[in-house]
Amino acid sequence: MNFYIILIFLITYLICSINPAIQICKRKTGEDIRRLGSGNAGTANAMRVLGRALGSVVVVLDILKVYLSYFIILWITEKMGYTTDMTTFNTVFILASIIGHCFPVYYKFKGGKGVVVGMTLITILEPKVVLICVISALIVMAVTRTVAKGTIAGTILYFIISLVMGCDYIVAALIGTCIVLFKHRESINRILAKQEHKF
Repeated sequence: MNFYIILIFLITYLICSINPAIQICKRKTGEDIRRLGSGNAGTANAMRVLGRALGSVVVVLDILKVYLSYFIILWITEKMGYTTDMTTFNTVFILASIIGHCFPVYYKFKGGKGVVVGMTLITILEPKVVLICVISALIVMAVTRTVAKGTIAGTILYFIISLVMGCDYIVAALIGTCIVLFKHRESINRILAKQEHKF
């Protein structure tokens, strides 16, 4: 059982550690996207540095890597005959995906902020919840004209809903939420100082 848990964690972590924004930017400009724009290896900065077309490709690839890892570990579970409770399975999957994207081994543990990956995880595990979070985030963005405020609001709302619903993997949800908020710490500081950029 322990070997199985380690195996699915490593597979998910290694797949989700692949960062499309870093790879595409390197091929197009020869530069590290983490040294351009906002310095983040995520969707918003990819849109800013690479343009909407390639930025959209980054989003799609970030989504696909989560689905790919999910189906691979499900396939391994079936083929190798492992059995485990879904709470453990989902907990490992959530943590490995978020940690892999935010702290990727391939790029000196400096990755994205985990928003798209987090949304994809919720879509897979709680499709009804993701709709509520996305709509709420968009409303906050529209009212405040600040992307970071919408993102942070949607992230916190997800954890609150998970807590109220009493989801089985609440510990993973809490850790994932904390990681995403930690990666947004600079934006949070700017918001508190009323210096966050508006669109």
